Amino acid sequence: MLDISVKQMKYAVEIAHCGSINQATQNLYVTQSSLSKAMKELENVLGYAVFQRGPAGTTVTEEGREFLQTAEKIVYQLELLERQTCLRKEQRASIKVSIPRATYITYAFTKFFQQIQNMDEIQINFSETNSKEAVENILYHGFHFGIIRYPDILEKNTIQMLQQKKLLFRQIWTFNYMLLVSQKSALAFWPEIHPSDLKGYTELLHGDVSDAYLPEHAEISDGEQQGKRIYLYERGSQFDFLSNVPTTYMWVSPLPERVLKQHELVQIPCPDNRHRYNDVLIYHEDHPFTGYGEKFYNILLQTKDEIEKSLIRSNN
Repeated sequence: MLDISVKQMKYAVEIAHCGSINQATQNLYVTQSSLSKAMKELENVLGYAVFQRGPAGTTVTEEGREFLQTAEKIVYQLELLERQTCLRKEQRASIKVSIPRATYITYAFTKFFQQIQNMDEIQINFSETNSKEAVENILYHGFHFGIIRYPDILEKNTIQMLQQKKLLFRQIWTFNYMLLVSQKSALAFWPEIHPSDLKGYTELLHGDVSDAYLPEHAEISDGEQQGKRIYLYERGSQFDFLSNVPTTYMWVSPLPERVLKQHELVQIPCPDNRHRYNDVLIYHEDHPFTGYGEKFYNILLQTKDEIEKSLIRSNN
């Protein structure tokens, strides 16, 4: 069996098309020495010269012409197979992502899905969870990327943790939590909120934010929290409570204006918030962040910009 590589056949076909080794090196993005070495090895295996080199350029020998007819068919079929494979990959979306329970992120993901919904095949695993599970999903469960949230006081610890686990990150947003209430709430038209204003109201919290990697510090007060609380395990439940029970509230990352109008909600700043929070997108260094991840990340940034602009308009 002849020990001829596909690369050697591609090189030979390109030289024949160009009629020049110099031009072929430019088209193939290889050095002349590499190309000459590959052709010498090819001709040694074949036992005859494929090209005749002379002052007038490079011409194909009689024996080489027969070889090139076969090689060109093989190269064409392989390139066709490669194009078909690439096209199929472009027509198939396979995405596994973990995110915190943040409405603006889900909102961005729906916009992302609208852009890929016409693809032939789509397989999406969209998991809303805490930062610990987001990290573990990437490390042990084949997730492509995730988003984690941490307070600014844990910036150093978080970066160290990501580095230890060989996780790279991209900044999405740094923000203060906002108070989210119904438009029917007595607090709805207050320009700002202080913790003392919430006495008698019921706080809604996500019940599974316990995080061994990144302790959550969403609390406003320093002491032990008291009063009325409801722990939720489904993000959609928060809108049911907020919309239908005007005495409930929730601390959240800023929401898109469209979502606020849809659920008849109002978000109010709190100047007593002690911490700023960071949302960052993470992925493993062994799996480059490209394609669909890039598209989703760009939509996230666009969504963030839209929300910030709406906040500026509402404050003016």
